[in-house]
Amino acid sequence: MNKFWIFLGAFLICAAFQSAQAQQRHLFTSGLFPEAQLSYNLSDTYYVTHKIESQHGMFDAQRLNRELAYSHTLTDLQTFVGRRITPFVKVDLGYQYRLEEGENTHRPIQQVAILQRSNFFRIGHRIRTDQTFFSEEPVLLRIRYRYAVQIPLQGRQLDPGEKYLTLSNEVIYMTQEGEDDIENRSVASLGFYVDDNTKYEVGLDYRTDDYLVPDRFRSRLWLKFGVYWSL
Repeated sequence: MNKFWIFLGAFLICAAFQSAQAQQRHLFTSGLFPEAQLSYNLSDTYYVTHKIESQHGMFDAQRLNRELAYSHTLTDLQTFVGRRITPFVKVDLGYQYRLEEGENTHRPIQQVAILQRSNFFRIGHRIRTDQTFFSEEPVLLRIRYRYAVQIPLQGRQLDPGEKYLTLSNEVIYMTQEGEDDIENRSVASLGFYVDDNTKYEVGLDYRTDDYLVPDRFRSRLWLKFGVYWSL
């Protein structure tokens, strides 16, 4: 449990600090972030995951009157083919097509996921690289590391019909034609584990970026809700 309290404390401190910066510079937006995911096995070793997620802006602090106004931000369509190396290590190759105002983009994705189990919670590590291709701009390269903790709320292990809490933080380093930047994503979600094939989650997704660009610090807060199916 010590790791959990340390992680939770760091999560709250980081969110409070970043929120203060965002309010000072007024580069803050928020909205809704629905997502759906479907996974199925090709064999005992290989599996496929399809995912769709979409961001819908509802508030932008940069507007003069700061009123609520809807805008479609983006929609991502993803497909991954993965291989289980061990029960605790998986590798995936994926592709994302992004629908966004101005230009749609293509993104190959490569990732390794590692799972650690304890008597009370699960810890997940994910290392991901991706390359975003634009029609008229240089390729955007990113490397990402995510640390996540899943804690059952009704006993020591998660059983069908029970709830769980997920906390995660992801740091992203990106570079494009010699310009570097860092993004941070902190997520806290309440999950509903229906059974081995279905689960739901609702929570907050707080993202900050433009750390290395003067006077362009930006933060975004999303109300995130998702459904996850396995066949």
